[in-house]
Amino acid sequence: MTIAIRQPTDKATRGFQASFVRVLPDTVSARGLSADPVWAALGLRPEHISDGARIPAAALSQALEIACELTGELQIALHAAQAVRPLHLGSLGYALMSSAVGEDGLRMFERFQTLLCDEFLAQHRVVKGLIEIRHEPIDIPLPRHVAFWWFLVGARLSFARWVYGRRDLVPVRIDLPCPRPAQADIFDRFVGIAVRYDTPDCRELMPADWLAWLNPNADPAMHQLMATRTAQQLAQRPSGDTMLMRARLVLAEHMRQGIELHLEGVTQAVAASDTEWASVTPRQLQKRLAEQGLSFKELVEEVRRERALRLLRDTACSIGEVAQDCGYTEVSPFHRAVRRWTGLTPLQVRQQALATHGTDQP
Repeated sequence: MTIAIRQPTDKATRGFQASFVRVLPDTVSARGLSADPVWAALGLRPEHISDGARIPAAALSQALEIACELTGELQIALHAAQAVRPLHLGSLGYALMSSAVGEDGLRMFERFQTLLCDEFLAQHRVVKGLIEIRHEPIDIPLPRHVAFWWFLVGARLSFARWVYGRRDLVPVRIDLPCPRPAQADIFDRFVGIAVRYDTPDCRELMPADWLAWLNPNADPAMHQLMATRTAQQLAQRPSGDTMLMRARLVLAEHMRQGIELHLEGVTQAVAASDTEWASVTPRQLQKRLAEQGLSFKELVEEVRRERALRLLRDTACSIGEVAQDCGYTEVSPFHRAVRRWTGLTPLQVRQQALATHGTDQP
């Protein structure tokens, strides 16, 4: 398999915070191996890590593949995930570590998550005694490499266990949108349940009583200081993209639930999702869209197209299920939409993707 290496001079504006992903080459180095190929794939040098550097998800996925090849172990992704500490997350990590209860930490992460990564957005809701968290990609293809998802989901769970000092934090369900590996039992043992693979989305379900758990590391003074610093860092980043990311996330969730997609309803959902956008109005959202050369109708079409093509290419969902997931009540208009977007039928899009995935295998 040929992997394109990013040059350290590349300037990425979207992706993961560099201080977070550096845990991967550091973990490889701890094995006594040269991590130079991993650093090169990330487009970083160990002596030039800055909070402003961003590593695209595609580059992180490539770096994880290289790390697996260097060590001969898929679980290197999990070992790196277990090494994540507040230092790797910056002020957000220390704010999470010192929050009083589980709900405070989860809400803080959701609000400030774009500091850690702005190519995915996580949104949670409580349904029937369970916390449901979905991870939605923003304007990027969904990575299909299992090492990427082991690292991302493993880091979240491992960090929570470390903060609360509880290794008995076992999710109810984990869905990963990638093929099931031969060594799936390794991750199952770490999580504590049988993980589901080849799903449409990355989804986590946890008991809702986790929200009420008291944090033994709670420190109000540190929390206030680090929360303030985190808010200042977020304020320094471009704000327009964040609002539109929220709008895209809301649209995707509304499509899944079959909720009609109106500008007013989406605006209300964006306002309810974060105190930063509590006063946003439909006119403001329209203005922000216009600045990006989009109308609300075009945004809906973009989100629907991206989601539909991703589900066709990267999942085994039936064409009818994909159509329903993307807000179509019948399959025939979905067929027409896919042909308009690609010139192909939904089945041809899927077959083309299967052929491409086959040539990508090592």
